[in-house]
Amino acid sequence: MLGEGEDGNSEPEAKPERARKMNGFPEKILLATDGLENTTLAARAAVDLAEKGGAELHVVHVWIMVPSPHASNFIRSGLKESGHDTLEQQVRWIEEQGGTVTGAYLREGNSVGEIIAQAEEIGAGLVIVGSRGMGRLGRLAMGSVSTGLAHRSPYPVLIVREGEQEWPPEGVLVGYGSFEDTGRAGLLGASLGRALGAEVELVGVAGDGDDAQEKLRDVERTLESRADEIEEVVGLRPRVRPVVGKVARTILGIHAEEEKPALLSFGSKVLGGAGRVLVGETLDQVLSKSRGPILVTPELHPASKPRVLEHGETGAQEGPSVLVATDGSEVSLRAGGYAARLAGGLGAKLFALYVVDEQLLFHSGIHYGEFVERLSEDGREATGKVRTLAEEAGVECEEMIVLGRPDLSILAVAEEVGADPIVLGTEGKSRMEHALIGSVSEEVLRHANRTVLVVGGHPEVGRKPGERKRRSEAVNALPESGVTEE
Repeated sequence: MLGEGEDGNSEPEAKPERARKMNGFPEKILLATDGLENTTLAARAAVDLAEKGGAELHVVHVWIMVPSPHASNFIRSGLKESGHDTLEQQVRWIEEQGGTVTGAYLREGNSVGEIIAQAEEIGAGLVIVGSRGMGRLGRLAMGSVSTGLAHRSPYPVLIVREGEQEWPPEGVLVGYGSFEDTGRAGLLGASLGRALGAEVELVGVAGDGDDAQEKLRDVERTLESRADEIEEVVGLRPRVRPVVGKVARTILGIHAEEEKPALLSFGSKVLGGAGRVLVGETLDQVLSKSRGPILVTPELHPASKPRVLEHGETGAQEGPSVLVATDGSEVSLRAGGYAARLAGGLGAKLFALYVVDEQLLFHSGIHYGEFVERLSEDGREATGKVRTLAEEAGVECEEMIVLGRPDLSILAVAEEVGADPIVLGTEGKSRMEHALIGSVSEEVLRHANRTVLVVGGHPEVGRKPGERKRRSEAVNALPESGVTEE
């Protein structure tokens, strides 16, 4: 039953007839196991869903080599054998519970990356992973693997916390805050709810303010429309609950008030070409503060959708866009100001990008969740400053926070949103002492297939007051219709 990496497994044994496949339900489920003591409840959820939804169940375990200057071959062999035993024990446990394992896979390397790779190889529609509950500590940091999957996986991820006996859930809450990017979360959440015989409720949050009641009516109409769509596809009509407030706080409050175990289904944004889920404030809060199982369903970011609008017989483009990468430093803010004025002159949309370096996060170990939350806050602060500059220039601006390698992410996002040019600063440091703009700008310049504008670091040093004024006037006098390149 065991396979390694791409080798898969031997011919599967005859399997008992499964439940009839349900509309909207994933055809293949991948359970990521880290041993029975850490994945018992997650495995139970996987068996339960596969049986009731008529899906194939696959299992993967990733082992990691521990670097050692002595007897490395012996250590490697022992760790691999231990991983093999862990996988076999998990498969045996599933079969004892009456489940059927279609494929079992042993992989070596970074856990998050290898799990995603395995999901891609088998075409998984859902990844299930366990996470150690944080109890009275308020869950400030979830397990590094579960949090990493929630932020990086392009496939839906169900996180089941061990030690919290809330499976099976008796209800499913689908949280809506931005209706353009949570359609799949509703469909998948309702599909799982129907398979489990759980009640499904769509919770839509309208922002407060003077026009709160009008927004509330709009949210209610949108929820009813979504409920119609779900009923048509899944065969179950969810209840709807429009409320006014802050998205994360309101939905977490409703979830906490549930007397029965409930699964919280939430959407996240993903850039197709960039291959990384965007880290958002709402998602971060849900991951760190909610209790019980969480279903995170990535949605295609609107910027990843076709950018060409059909106008009669001419395929006119929706409009130009400019991308500026920021790390919150003074020089990157200078680049942000330049990019805002440039976008104004071009009549373009401005994208403000902050990259959370995944390598820095993986070195944080068990504090991964805390690092994600802290760096995401840094990112929102940095992109918020650029947005303020854009608003002052009368330019439309969208903030993006992406998990990945800075140089590759900048290039991938630029490609995905069709940005030209890319604007960078030459140097900069974040609060985490992580260099983003500097050596990164060199890599972007080397590999970009579009215009890259690099804004100097500290031009004011050593310059007389009169020169500073003339420089400021020159920078502000940007062309209003284009940029001249030599």
